Amino acid sequence: MNRYSELVLGVSLRILRDRHDAEEAFQATFLVLAKKAARVRGGRSLGPWLYGVAYRIAIRALERRTRRHMDS
Repeated sequence: MNRYSELVLGVSLRILRDRHDAEEAFQATFLVLAKKAARVRGGRSLGPWLYGVAYRIAIRALERRTRRHMDS
């Protein structure tokens, strides 16, 4: 986790631009890793995999936030 924490938090912050939301996306990303660890290859492929997961989670969070603001 230490090795990739900056990567995951950075992706989340760039997309969400909110520290609290980014930290939630960060946690969600590592929960996905914990659930799928047996199927994920370590080494060089883990960084890009985590980046993709973090990106998708942050995009979904941004979409939910946008919908909430539109519904208000």
